[in-house]
Amino acid sequence: MKKEVSINGRIVFPLEEGYRAVILTDNRLIYTSLVVEIMEERTDYACFETLNSVYKVRLQPVPARVTLPTFLKMCA
Repeated sequence: MKKEVSINGRIVFPLEEGYRAVILTDNRLIYTSLVVEIMEERTDYACFETLNSVYKVRLQPVPARVTLPTFLKMCA
C-alpha cells in the first residue's frame, strides 16, 4: 500500500505520466517521483499516483489580478 498525501496547492506544470509532478504549496515546491497514473484531474482537484505515493491535491485558484513589479511597469 502506497502512502497517501493530501495537500492544498498548485500544480506548476501539466501532469504527465512518466514525468515528475511539481506542486507549489505554502511558498515551497514539492517534486514528486515519476507519475505512473493520473486517476482524476479537474479544475479544483487532482489525484495521481507516483512510484512512491498517491497524491490528492486540492487545487488553489490562480489570482486573477497580479501586481506588476515596478521595473516591469516601466517597460510598458
